Amino acid sequence: MKKNSSYHNNILKLLPVIFSFFLFLSYSALSVVRHNHFQSGGFDLGLYDQAIWNFGHGFELFNTVKNRIIFGDHLVLILPFLSVLFYIWNDVRALLVVQAFAIAVSVIPIYHIALKRTSSRIASLVVMILYGAFFGIQYGIFFDFHPIIIGVALLSFLAYAIEYRRSTLFWTLYVLCLLTQENMGIALVCLGFLYVFRSEDRKIAVFLIISGIAYTFLSLKIISLMSPIGYEYAAQIPSSGAKILTELFNSEEKHLTWLYSYSWFSFLPLLSPGSVLAVLTDLSQYFVTGEAYKRMWSPYMHHRAILSVFLTLGLVDVLNYLSTWKRVLFVTSCLLLIVSGFCQFRFHFALNKLIKIDYWKEEPWMKDTGKLLSLVPKNASVATQQNLVPYLSHRKEIYLIYPRLHDIVGDPCGQHLCWWLDYGGKPDYLIVDTRPNQWLTQILESNENWLSAISNMEKSGKIRVVKNVGYARMYEVDHNVDVFIR
Repeated sequence: MKKNSSYHNNILKLLPVIFSFFLFLSYSALSVVRHNHFQSGGFDLGLYDQAIWNFGHGFELFNTVKNRIIFGDHLVLILPFLSVLFYIWNDVRALLVVQAFAIAVSVIPIYHIALKRTSSRIASLVVMILYGAFFGIQYGIFFDFHPIIIGVALLSFLAYAIEYRRSTLFWTLYVLCLLTQENMGIALVCLGFLYVFRSEDRKIAVFLIISGIAYTFLSLKIISLMSPIGYEYAAQIPSSGAKILTELFNSEEKHLTWLYSYSWFSFLPLLSPGSVLAVLTDLSQYFVTGEAYKRMWSPYMHHRAILSVFLTLGLVDVLNYLSTWKRVLFVTSCLLLIVSGFCQFRFHFALNKLIKIDYWKEEPWMKDTGKLLSLVPKNASVATQQNLVPYLSHRKEIYLIYPRLHDIVGDPCGQHLCWWLDYGGKPDYLIVDTRPNQWLTQILESNENWLSAISNMEKSGKIRVVKNVGYARMYEVDHNVDVFIR
């Protein structure tokens, strides 16, 4: 009997590692397949890829995708440290794989936090699964590469360091969190709110809150000094409490964020005051700060990933209370797993794509486009469309194309207003995909206007086809041909 019990305990101890490995494979596949099928983009994968590549090739701060010093967009001081990745694997996919790995290993500290608080391996395994598969993390991984996903993993380990009183680990992770991105200051404030209600952790919680607020203001000041337009996402705080409350819930995207976030955990984190305060604080920085943050309201981008830590720790608070009643804790854990499973398939979260045949299917145009991209000279300066930027961003000059209407002298399109392709710098080549039915996110315009812009540039002699494979074309740009805009 003892032998069987020992065997079962050993299996349970291995499950966190097995789940971590499974999560790593799943998230790597989710993001790499998406990239291989030309669904990733210049924002954010290409942008960060060029920045990290530049740090490994002379510590160049200027980012040509964003057309500014990289720290004038976000204060991502961790980027230079990531440049070592390209000495191991010189491919943009390295960022996607490392991102998946960071989240996968972060389930281990979450498991041990839950185990310490509940003394139940079953409950701890469920908490770990809910955290690792949280919808915000799924879409964060699916949505290209972003340093905030690394920040989520660091926060999980930081919470572990607080729970287990690991001082050296705490200070190391604290510094790394601040280096990750400017809004990690707010994340530390939120983590402080989670622990301020625990008397034994109150001092460290107050420190996190005060230092997090101070770092937020300092980092925003640094960004504004490095940016040609100041801090791009300046907050507009409503003048009344009623208006703030309204702004938290006044759009469909916000409704979905609240629904997905809490239903995933069966709404139990609502019983944790610290967790509620943390979630409110995190969402308020996007929901109540004006139109500049509108695109960050979506539940389907990386901004929601960080909620995973605050909601999971809130759930642990509740399960800690229930741990006195083992049977109730067990039943609650089972229900949590059932509800999250229902949410996963009812709301069709990102991991569901892995069980769909079409997601894995490679179409002929993808092979053609990949073949043409392999022909682009390594050191050439290029301009290209949104979804091709990450394939060409290992170079000093890579420019994103923006289709625009211009009143061009000579009327190349037969009328005053003509579609044209705008880009920064003076690229040697223009790389475009001319296939029909492209997404707006890939070409930043309608297909008709996109093709019209390419045609107008050809007619004017500004670009000349040098290679084409299927619908993919490489044009040489003639900088001796002047185009005058009225």
